[in-house]
Amino acid sequence: MTYRHVVLAIATAAIILTIGGCGNAPVATVGGVKITESEFNDQLIKAFGEDVLRGMIDRELIRQAAADRGIELSEEELAQEIEQAKSQYQTEEQFQQSLAARDLSQEEWEEEVRMIALARKLALHGVEPTQEELRAFYEEHREQLGQPATVSFSEIGVASKEDAQKVLEELESGDASFADLANRYSLSNTRTAGGERGEMPIEAITHAEIKEAATSLPIGEVSEPIEWGGSWMILKVRDRKEARAASLEADREQIVEQYRMANANSLRDILAEQLKKTNVNIVDPRFQRLNEVYTTVPEEIPQFGAEGEQVPLPDAPVVPEVEDVPVAPDSE
Repeated sequence: MTYRHVVLAIATAAIILTIGGCGNAPVATVGGVKITESEFNDQLIKAFGEDVLRGMIDRELIRQAAADRGIELSEEELAQEIEQAKSQYQTEEQFQQSLAARDLSQEEWEEEVRMIALARKLALHGVEPTQEELRAFYEEHREQLGQPATVSFSEIGVASKEDAQKVLEELESGDASFADLANRYSLSNTRTAGGERGEMPIEAITHAEIKEAATSLPIGEVSEPIEWGGSWMILKVRDRKEARAASLEADREQIVEQYRMANANSLRDILAEQLKKTNVNIVDPRFQRLNEVYTTVPEEIPQFGAEGEQVPLPDAPVVPEVEDVPVAPDSE
């Protein structure tokens, strides 16, 4: 069950709770025959109820596991996570289209970002290498840890090629800087930053024309308009760095981060551990099967069936998968 489905399911549950008491009021009629709210709600619960409840329990277990370890996500950290995730969309319109395609409101999307960030902090908690562990990791992964060729560019994204040509003409006149024009005309989320995007690996850029501009456009020069995802982009390369081999001294911070990611704690194990000290009681008789999933049994006490065979312990709750956040400009 993905976070998308968890959030959608939670929204569905909210609808059920909101209209659950309305009984026989119709939600639709078919040839004069009413489909009542109670009938509709029953079908929603049958279709999504168990997944809704399981997803909500898992998310609460993540929150409690984080709290027990003193892990918090500050509002400043959340704002940075939201800004970073949103900036990966080319335009506000594309961001809103993504929300619509995933059946999410912006508030639900921000809660999704919050949960992803909190789960990441939880998984990385306490994962700190010793000098010996870090050196061994470096030696084993030296080639992969090298720094790829990167580019930093600024952009102005507009709706049509004609608009892009007008921006180019104004830029060539010298009456305004690239940053000024980006702030004035760009539809991209980078508008308020003067069109500036952060440093990124050139090999991560899959759009052929953008990759070509990132590779060959002289630093400080501006590209011709490039079509990208229904918009037109004007790019200015601010900086470019050549690929280089990794150095344990120079790249220590990045190597530590790679080590931590490679050795992150399993969220499944964390939730299983949390269940040992957290009582999860499924009260609603319709979802009693989940009591088996969320009941922990001490490992030292074997469980046997009537014939003496060992009965397998219940599965640990499944941690919702995290959908990939779209990364621009990796997709056209």
